[in-house]
Amino acid sequence: MARVRAVDQPLRRDVRLLGRLLGEVLVEQEGQDLFDLEEDVRRLAIQRRRGPMAGRRASAAELAEVLKRLPVEKAEPVLRAFSVYFQLVNLAEQHHRIRRARAHASVESPSPQRGSLEATFLSLKDAGIPAARVREALHRMQVTLTLTAHPTQAVRRTLLEKLYRMAGLLEERDRCELTPRESAENLESLREEITTLWQTDELRRERPTVGDEVKNILWYVEEVLAEQLSELPELLEWAFERAYGEPLGSVDTPVRVHSWVGGDMDGNPLVTPEVFADTLRAHRARGLRLLMNGLERLGGMLSQSVRHAEPSPELLASLERDAEQLPEAEQRLGPRTVGEPWRRKLRFMEERLHQALRHVLAQRTGDAGALPPGAYRTPEALLADLDLLARSLEQAKATKAGLRQVLRMRERVLALGLSLAELEARVPAEDAVSAAASLEPGGPAPSDGGKRLLAVLDRLREAQAEAGEPACRTLILSMASTAEDVLAAFKCIQHAGLWDEKRGCATVDVVPLFEQLGALDAGPDVLRTLFANAEYRRHVDARGAQEVMVGYSDSGKEVGLLAASAALYRAQVALTRAAKEAGVPLRLFHGRGESVARGGGPAQEAILALPQGAVAGGYKATEQGEALDHKYARPELARRTLELILGGVLPHLLDAQPRPSEEDEQTFRAAFDTLAETGRVAYRSLVWEDPRFLELFMAATPVEEIAALPIGSRPSKRKAGGLESLRAIPWVFAWTQNRAILPGWYGVGSALEDFAKKPGGAALLKRMYRQWPFFKAVIDNVTMVLAKSDMAIAGRYAALAPASTRPLWRLIQQEHRRTRKQVKRLTGEQRLLDHNPQLQRAISLRNPYVDPMSFLQVELLRRKREAAGDFDRPLLLSLNGIAAGMRNTG
Repeated sequence: MARVRAVDQPLRRDVRLLGRLLGEVLVEQEGQDLFDLEEDVRRLAIQRRRGPMAGRRASAAELAEVLKRLPVEKAEPVLRAFSVYFQLVNLAEQHHRIRRARAHASVESPSPQRGSLEATFLSLKDAGIPAARVREALHRMQVTLTLTAHPTQAVRRTLLEKLYRMAGLLEERDRCELTPRESAENLESLREEITTLWQTDELRRERPTVGDEVKNILWYVEEVLAEQLSELPELLEWAFERAYGEPLGSVDTPVRVHSWVGGDMDGNPLVTPEVFADTLRAHRARGLRLLMNGLERLGGMLSQSVRHAEPSPELLASLERDAEQLPEAEQRLGPRTVGEPWRRKLRFMEERLHQALRHVLAQRTGDAGALPPGAYRTPEALLADLDLLARSLEQAKATKAGLRQVLRMRERVLALGLSLAELEARVPAEDAVSAAASLEPGGPAPSDGGKRLLAVLDRLREAQAEAGEPACRTLILSMASTAEDVLAAFKCIQHAGLWDEKRGCATVDVVPLFEQLGALDAGPDVLRTLFANAEYRRHVDARGAQEVMVGYSDSGKEVGLLAASAALYRAQVALTRAAKEAGVPLRLFHGRGESVARGGGPAQEAILALPQGAVAGGYKATEQGEALDHKYARPELARRTLELILGGVLPHLLDAQPRPSEEDEQTFRAAFDTLAETGRVAYRSLVWEDPRFLELFMAATPVEEIAALPIGSRPSKRKAGGLESLRAIPWVFAWTQNRAILPGWYGVGSALEDFAKKPGGAALLKRMYRQWPFFKAVIDNVTMVLAKSDMAIAGRYAALAPASTRPLWRLIQQEHRRTRKQVKRLTGEQRLLDHNPQLQRAISLRNPYVDPMSFLQVELLRRKREAAGDFDRPLLLSLNGIAAGMRNTG
């Protein structure tokens, strides 16, 4: 423990520094009285968690009484003080993650960081995997990250930008030997940022538009991911050589970036055909600008003169063709690039991008004609020119004079294309069915959703005509359950003219999204029916693979964590088998959220826990909401995230991931199915079958207030209705706010207890935990949720509900105690997370600072429901603050 504390000492130092500066700002901006009040509240919250039980209860009662007497005008600054504090703590923790990664990467470190690419390659080598097999796997590795705008990002972009600047200042303190004057300047800059943070409104004045969300998503690509993906092959090469002691050789970046934002029509009426078309143009315009800037910088570097470096005949011939095809550019550029053929080539390439950009901008005003013949239309044309440049530099002995930068640009184009991120479309399956029916002679008029889908497909055809298939070539059907759903969408695509006669296939992949229990179980038969359809089978064979998405959110909300986990595992095994039997490559798309109840958890462990063969067709997953900021806000965080994902996928491709024998896995799966059924019955009996539950949920959580929080363009419900229409994100968000986090554990205790009573049951569970990565990942995630939950605070929320729901709340409390007891018995821990002391410490340090906001939120909810005034704004601030403290929303 002493060593770990020493490692974490810099984090404590940063938190103390930022906390001290925040305290100075509070005194300056709000006065000593507010600072003293905030300190009293903080002291009581800490005492509530320390010392004898009687003292804890007394402190909790005193804290509740202090906040009960708090005037509403004082509630806002108190909430803001704790909320800003957590934003600063989150910043310090992100910075510390980067600091620890750098420490592991230093020369003095005896071993690589756990989960890093170097650690992955070393483990493969130790397992006897030869270098040649690893090379082959890297050549066929495919990883796709699909960015979504699901409404979970509670922090405004303007606040994030201030935090990013502070991150740079913390890094400066770590990595530079500052003079006294520089140190004072650094501190003053930190204080300025904290002051402006305090003076900036945390709440958006209005909901972000879809266009706002598109800009937000693309920021991560432009500012962070583009560069990281361009350097990824070099990172792979470096780590491989460190482990195997020999060069890796040429390997392309295996990662591709897609986005749903602006293309996701599932329950979002704001994604209209016009918005969809605007999104496609925004992707292309921003992608072209980024590439133009990159080529301009490259041109500044490749200044080689014919006097000192001989251009290849291939390069000279290409310049002649460029001059013929781009005469205006030749006239303008000729005198400025005489004798500098590489720079001259790059200027022609810039011009081709510029022509494409002008065409996109003209489309927005309706003034565009045909795409100019000299413009780049597809990534392949730009890649061909970059490859030509690379070959000519090698021939000119310039491998150490610019070739690396050309190759980085090439990797960027491979990963992102010309449009920053490939757009994907998503629609409810019922819209496709309605649209397809309307196409029949005398068919009924399409629903509004069906009409929108047909219009979107028309826009998609226009986009592909301009920019090729990579503009958008994926149509996801949410809530799909039958082969007829997929064939209906396929018919709509054909009707829209999205068809390649030469290949005999559509130019769009239809991706069924199986979300609920019945659909997951029926998914393999859906595939068999589709593959038996001659026309669809020809289409799939020409496309090269069938993609299927499995949803982690709605299944969990429907049947609980254990049953959903079992169904997802079972479905992946059966889908893989069905596709293999048909001879069709399968690409599984994982619709994971950030919370455990929606498939969240440590990325590498989650990938390693997937069934054998589940990533043979590539690994694809969503990256959602606040996860983007946690994982990709800074280059070092993005690099670590990419390493963890690749470090999970690579062992799978090589069949080298840890897993039990086939016989043991059959035993373990049967046992888990039994656990899942017990958990399903317990969960369903509470959530869906007890008539008191909805009343308890609505009263004991701030779910109605969450619907009013302007954090996303999409409504919190798919359609009008009750609990069944509520999306999984606000469902989980609400339970996270009241600190119960019920979707992440309910039913698990009953299942474990019941199974442990069977002869040999307890021993089998422990063996499963030791030997089966899937089961261990499930239990470890439940353990984390239990450690974050606080049922004493959740009980204060439950007290807001009618007295008739009290027996139901006692049932929930009993299941929580049961789950804690059974999980600790299974893992052998005395305290939750004893096996993960770093996370254990982080949660225990955070909780006392989250508690005051929870106590105050309960008080505000009570006053609001008693109609004692307008409490909307402080309630929304409490939602923001608790989300920052819990590091999780939905």
